[in-house]
Amino acid sequence: MMDINYFLDDAQNSRQGQFELDFADVITCFDLFETTLVTECGRTLVINWTDAGFFKSYHIMYETEQMESVVNRDMVLKVIDLLETIDVDGETMQYILQRIGMEEQMLRQLVMSSPYTDTSDLLEEKVRLSDAGIF
Repeated sequence: MMDINYFLDDAQNSRQGQFELDFADVITCFDLFETTLVTECGRTLVINWTDAGFFKSYHIMYETEQMESVVNRDMVLKVIDLLETIDVDGETMQYILQRIGMEEQMLRQLVMSSPYTDTSDLLEEKVRLSDAGIF
């Protein structure tokens, strides 16, 4: 199991480019001086790099940091429970996102937080299906 220390040890002993190549499958965001990834234990790890591409620092983001307040977090958890109870499918979730005006933002967030290989594979599939007249 790859935990935070595993990634930190590797980051401290390699340069940014090599680190990102080695862990492209778990990296959710590549940036010039920052790499974000999700560990197997579900923690979000943000690694900061120097101008020369060497390890500089890190930050661990916990689920609660990503939500604005205790009230918001409690409401979000209730909504998740409800969605799990009704066993929401993809089309229904898309409809919900359309109704609350979040479809484009969610698309952007998912694309930007997904590994490049995933998004490029999906784009390639979309082009192939479009060329075949399916979409």
